[in-house]
Amino acid sequence: MRKIYLLLLISVVTSCVKNPVTGQNELRFVSENQERQIGNGAYKTAQQAQGGQFLLDEKLTAYVSAVGNKIAKESARPTLSFEFVILNDSTPNAWALPGGKIAINRGLLVELQSEAELAAVLGHEIVHAAARHGAKGIERGMLLQGGIIALGIASQNTQYNDVLIDSASIAASLVMSKYSRHQELESDRYGMIYMAKAGYNPEAAIRLQELFLRLSESRNDWIGGLFASHPPSQERIDANKLTAAEVKIETALFEGRDEYKDAISWLVEKKEAYSFYDEGKKALKEKHYDKADQLADKAIHTFGGEALFYSLKGQAQRKPQEAIAYYTKAIELNPDYYEFYLKRAECKKALGDVAGARADAKKSVELLPTGEGHELLGRVALAYGDKRRAIYHFQVASHAHSAAGARARAYLKKEERT
Repeated sequence: MRKIYLLLLISVVTSCVKNPVTGQNELRFVSENQERQIGNGAYKTAQQAQGGQFLLDEKLTAYVSAVGNKIAKESARPTLSFEFVILNDSTPNAWALPGGKIAINRGLLVELQSEAELAAVLGHEIVHAAARHGAKGIERGMLLQGGIIALGIASQNTQYNDVLIDSASIAASLVMSKYSRHQELESDRYGMIYMAKAGYNPEAAIRLQELFLRLSESRNDWIGGLFASHPPSQERIDANKLTAAEVKIETALFEGRDEYKDAISWLVEKKEAYSFYDEGKKALKEKHYDKADQLADKAIHTFGGEALFYSLKGQAQRKPQEAIAYYTKAIELNPDYYEFYLKRAECKKALGDVAGARADAKKSVELLPTGEGHELLGRVALAYGDKRRAIYHFQVASHAHSAAGARARAYLKKEERT
């Protein structure tokens, strides 16, 4: 009966319409307005969960946006609220949310060789948004599990997966959802058509897929990024060759190698500093704190303007009073990233600064709701004697599959016994 009821409900709210990209008939029960609302609601949260915005090179950000908007104008849905950001993450990746919200990681930009290759990446993501691939995933989730909130358990292949809760978990699931083989081929094809209309050589998409296929066989650091949701294959390369022969026109030959080289010159110049940082993060994960500390120093010495480097330095410290100064410096350089506040809040709590810990933890969960942040707020509430508020935060934190979530569940279980 439940299945029958669901089907009846869907029959009321759906309509058979043509897909704006392919022209094929499809059932739709996520409207364009809802697509926009979903994308807008998840965009900021998804950025926080993927390293935060890259803010240090405004010229590069403007360049990526200009290329993206140039292609978006040639898409089947140019009136979508397209937006393009760079994320401060070394993992090579790019993603699209419903409604045209698109991100590309710093780590992918340094691997590309031309503006045309950037156009191929962005064109592919534009099709995911224009062809409603993300919206279709939501619709499938609603059909299979009875509601959009079910997406919250589907997030995979993100370093934050275990700590994200509530809206953050849903945003991560939208970003990391794997597309079908058909959708990937569809996005390749129409992305090449759009980039050719915008004047770019569509053969750049072939070279890009050939590069990705080679890297997929040799670069483990790509597995958790682009290749997790956009797996390369010889099939895609062969299909792209056919599409390039079909759409290539004399006016669509722009490569933009010099233009791209100039646009990413700042990133290339700072590549060594970010390499030290990436090595330091790996050392930290392996609990080699002295090595992580030394690598953080090297990164800061090479370039002292990146907040992430100071956060790494703080995490490598053994004493909270020593770490606080580095988190404070990170916040001064970038006051809009959740992790800096969360780390400083833990230090303040350890030093007995309960008020300071509460302020930082609240700011952290405002930027990104995590089990760690809410569990800390629960402990802070207990320090103030506010058991009711503590239970609320522990209940929220209990949904996280992390050490903080386990602590929250243990507290709640103890409360049940008493």
